Amino acid sequence: MAPQPLGGGRQEGRPGKGSGRRRDGDHRAAQARREHDGGGEVRRPQAPSEKRRAPSGARQAKQSRRRGQLEAAREAVRPGQGRTLIEGRRPVVEALRAGRPMDRILLASGAGRAALGDLLDLAQRRGIEVQTVPRSLIDAEARSGAHQGVLAIVAPIQPIGLTELLATPLTGREPPFFLALDGIEDPHNLGALARSAEAAGCHGLILPRHRSAPLSAVAIKSSAGALEHLPVAEVPNLARAVEQLQASGIWTIGLDGTADTSLFTLELADEPVCIIVGSEGTGLHRLVRDSCDVLVRIPMSGQIESLNASVAGALALFEVHRRRHPPP
Repeated sequence: MAPQPLGGGRQEGRPGKGSGRRRDGDHRAAQARREHDGGGEVRRPQAPSEKRRAPSGARQAKQSRRRGQLEAAREAVRPGQGRTLIEGRRPVVEALRAGRPMDRILLASGAGRAALGDLLDLAQRRGIEVQTVPRSLIDAEARSGAHQGVLAIVAPIQPIGLTELLATPLTGREPPFFLALDGIEDPHNLGALARSAEAAGCHGLILPRHRSAPLSAVAIKSSAGALEHLPVAEVPNLARAVEQLQASGIWTIGLDGTADTSLFTLELADEPVCIIVGSEGTGLHRLVRDSCDVLVRIPMSGQIESLNASVAGALALFEVHRRRHPPP
């Protein structure tokens, strides 16, 4: 019988050192595969993302709260019956200062409150609620394109009649000074003219009921809040309103590019006056033009034929202001 080798070799069929460990690992893996969850399939560990997606009562409650908050914010930015929106920091501040009825102020999330000190102080003094809502809701409701993250739900401006405007006591010793708009249909021009009128010391704005831009959020934003302080009279017929102004002792001065008289030679500024600005495209309507006491033009040296209505009106308004307040 041949002698068996001593050391070094491994007998055939006898496991070496490493094979035992591998077999133990295979056994444990097989045992893990045989584990069942209540007799069902083998459980697979959940990845972290799957755990986050897994439904839970707390998560569902949180989602429900968020949906409720979003719906409440949507409701907050909708004006109710008899209410309208105004947009922008300055218009809202001026509305607060003027005492205009206001339901609430809405701030876009992320709007810096440090820049809203005056607004927030005025709102607190008047007891006006201030809410923060998602910016996307304010973007959807705003119409001016420059809301600055601020909206307010307010009562609409209520125009008065011409008789009431003429009966309004004037502040200061200056004679009456009004601005009438004949067919201004662009709300930006309406707002700009109202801003110039208020700055020039005008006592009121006269608008026709038809063929006129509405006193909308865009007009109020373009006026930088001037429409909060400038009385507005609405008339059914501007030509007849001109006659009523004349009967009250007020000179009516129409702007007309074809007139012979220059605005800058007009000597009526110290008298009670009403400047009348025509529409952007056609100027004064015939009946209004024929009713005016005086027609004046703005002298021009360039190649273009006319000025923007709001620019022409501003020049006329401040010419009256200049003559009433000459430099020392």
